[in-house]
Amino acid sequence: MTVDGARPELPGPFAGLIPLSIAGTRPGPREGFVFDPHRLALPAWALLLEPAQRPALLVTLDRHLDLVPPRDCPPPGLDALALDEWARRRLDPRNFDHVLAAMAAGLVGDAVVIARTRLPGVVTAPEWVDPSGVRHRLAVVPTVAALSDDFGTPRQSPQAQAVARWLAEAPATLLDVDLDCFTSPNDAEPTEAVRWPPEAITEHLLPHGSRPFWDAVLERCAGLTLAREPGHCGGLLSAGRLFEDVARALFVELLGAGLP
Repeated sequence: MTVDGARPELPGPFAGLIPLSIAGTRPGPREGFVFDPHRLALPAWALLLEPAQRPALLVTLDRHLDLVPPRDCPPPGLDALALDEWARRRLDPRNFDHVLAAMAAGLVGDAVVIARTRLPGVVTAPEWVDPSGVRHRLAVVPTVAALSDDFGTPRQSPQAQAVARWLAEAPATLLDVDLDCFTSPNDAEPTEAVRWPPEAITEHLLPHGSRPFWDAVLERCAGLTLAREPGHCGGLLSAGRLFEDVARALFVELLGAGLP
C-alpha cells in the first residue's frame, strides 16, 4: 500500500485529506483518505463515491456515537468542494454530526455504527428522517462481535439479518474508522485516553467468526476513511503509535495490504 501517486488529480483546496492507494490481496477498497477531524469524512466520501454508488451504506467504527443531528444540514447535490467547505465551516467542531450530515447530503443511505459511548443529543431511534423526508436506517452495536456472531447463518440475530439485507441492497459501502475506537478513558484522569494493546485492537476489529461479516462489507466497498483525531487519542505521539498498531490490523490483516 502506498501514498505516492494516489489521486494525483486531487485539488489543492482539500487541505488535510491524505489520499491512500490500497493494493490489497482481498476484495475491498482500493482507495481512501486519512485526516484528523472526523467531519472531513464528508468531502472524502463525496470524492470516493461515484454517482451510481450513492447513497452508500456506511460501516463506521468509533468510540463515540457520532449521530447528533447537524444544526445546519447540507442539501442534496453539493459537490465535494462545497461539502468540504460545509464540513469545515458549518458542522460542529466536536465532530459528532458528520454521519447524519452525509445522509442529508445524499452520500449515505443507511449506517451500521459500531460504537459504545452515547453523546448528549444522539439519535437513539432505529431510523432518522433527514430534512428532505428521506428515512435512513441505523444499526448500532458496541462491538463487531455483537453483530458478526453467526453472520450469514440461520442462527444470526434479527439485527444481523437486517444488516445483511442492507449490505445486499446497497449500491456500495464505505468503511470508516476513528482511531479513538481503540482507546478507553483513563480512570485516574478521565479526560485522557489509554491506547489499547495490539492484541485488543485485533480482537475488537477481527473477532473470531467475523470474516463472513467483513466479506459482505468489503465486497462492494468504494473507499476507506480513517480519522486520527489525536485530541481523543492521548495527543500527537500517542495517536501516531496507535495508528501504527491499528494499521497492522486494518490494512494488513483485514484488507491484505501493506502498511500505509
